Amino acid sequence: MAIYLLVIILIAIIFFLRKNIPAYVPILMYHRIAEVPNDRNSLPPEKFAWQLNYLHEHGFHTITPAMLYAFYTQGTALPHKPILLTFDDGYTDNYTVALPLLKKYNMTSVVFPISEWVGKKNHWENFGKQETTTMDWQVLESWLQAGQTIASHTQNHPFLHVCKQPQLQEELCGSKKSLESKLKINTDFLCYPYGKFNQAVVHAAKKAGYKAAFAIFENVNLRKIDLFALPRIPIPDHQSKWEFRLKVSCLFIVFIALRKWEREFKQYRKKYFQHK
Repeated sequence: MAIYLLVIILIAIIFFLRKNIPAYVPILMYHRIAEVPNDRNSLPPEKFAWQLNYLHEHGFHTITPAMLYAFYTQGTALPHKPILLTFDDGYTDNYTVALPLLKKYNMTSVVFPISEWVGKKNHWENFGKQETTTMDWQVLESWLQAGQTIASHTQNHPFLHVCKQPQLQEELCGSKKSLESKLKINTDFLCYPYGKFNQAVVHAAKKAGYKAAFAIFENVNLRKIDLFALPRIPIPDHQSKWEFRLKVSCLFIVFIALRKWEREFKQYRKKYFQHK
């Protein structure tokens, strides 16, 4: 009986979402492409290779943030089965491991380097993460020459929603300025560290000159396209094949909605019991 009830609830959720949610394009969120024990943000290379092969065999076409922006703002046509691949933080293995696989399938992606940590060890992750390095400026230039994209991930990867206004503006403007100066590119897009943001962060991002920003699922608006709260789908280290298939299917928005509602419920429960 419980299983039947769950199925009915899921069908109702899917029906509601299909009727009330606009045409979002799936955006996958990666970090490291490496075999790292006990690190959910490090996807083993063989799994990444399988995922790209799956996308290739099933007719997906990777797009750029600029293409996504043009689609949402001007209605510019996208290729059949569009999908956007994103890499947070700019780890070296994105270049040494992921890029050859992207080239193999003629795919594009965007990496979000942390401007003050370019070419350095990942000491901003000061909570037991395995030590590794990020792409330096020369490697980032090679990334661009290979047909890939680069966008901002702030200067130092802070929780933006708790930053005071001067620091917030420095994190957003400083990163944009560094990337544009060093790489001779326009930096129109931002990725929120940890997926955390609020309206003050959105206002600061717009003031800094960004056209859109990528979140995860927290605080995203599923009823309309919000260019400064674009939802993404995390791909963790333990990602199973069947779940990946669902995450890139037409049901991907269901996954985002369920995670969003789960997070909101946990926040409500925490707030409620704190006031008891």
